[in-house]
Amino acid sequence: MYFTNISNVAIDIDGSGNLDLMKNLTARAKVSDALMNNAGFYQTIEIQDGERPDHLSKRLYNSEQYHWTFLLLNPQIKNIWDDWPMKQSQLVEYCTEKYQYLAGDTSDDLNNKFILGETVTGSISNATGKIKEIHVNMGYLVIEKTTGTFAVSGETISGVDSQDNVACNFIKSQAYAPHHHTDASTGEWVMRRAAGTLPYTYIDYESAITEQNRNIKVIKAEHITTIAAEFIAAMGV
Repeated sequence: MYFTNISNVAIDIDGSGNLDLMKNLTARAKVSDALMNNAGFYQTIEIQDGERPDHLSKRLYNSEQYHWTFLLLNPQIKNIWDDWPMKQSQLVEYCTEKYQYLAGDTSDDLNNKFILGETVTGSISNATGKIKEIHVNMGYLVIEKTTGTFAVSGETISGVDSQDNVACNFIKSQAYAPHHHTDASTGEWVMRRAAGTLPYTYIDYESAITEQNRNIKVIKAEHITTIAAEFIAAMGV
């Protein structure tokens, strides 16, 4: 519904003389700026855990049809699927799909070990995979599984070409691998595994991003009908 309320504008994208119809987001920006410059029209609320945009619209306005207005006042939410806060189960599913390969997390030194693209095998499972990335400082290998299923724990993986091997703390989705580490005392980012640091996983990282968007600006209920109508009129639809 959001984009149906934005008029089209003809633009010669590539200079060929052919005009393509695109959404007039410049007009949208002008309306958004006008709203954000008048604090009397909006308030800040907290999105409840698992609450979808249509659910929030129903809670605030007793109608699901105004869910698109949340994008007007919150430019940080560019993609409703990626930027809207998720409940934990949704977040884990999102991360495991986004970070599609496996991570072989290890406390062993990875410096000068393994070859990108080589096949590795698991000592317990005999599963095989190819090395996509080697994160020496973070202490893990990114592995694309080719056959079998690696054991989550207890595996030692060996390189077929390099003959290198490391004992893995775990082998599972890269979502559980460290995006960075944090100093256990100060909480500051540390870009390498070391004594006194804690792993900050990709799930932790993605969660922090979406949690920043949990408190959003919304149009006050007493103004929603008028502002929605004015927006549609301004868009020329």
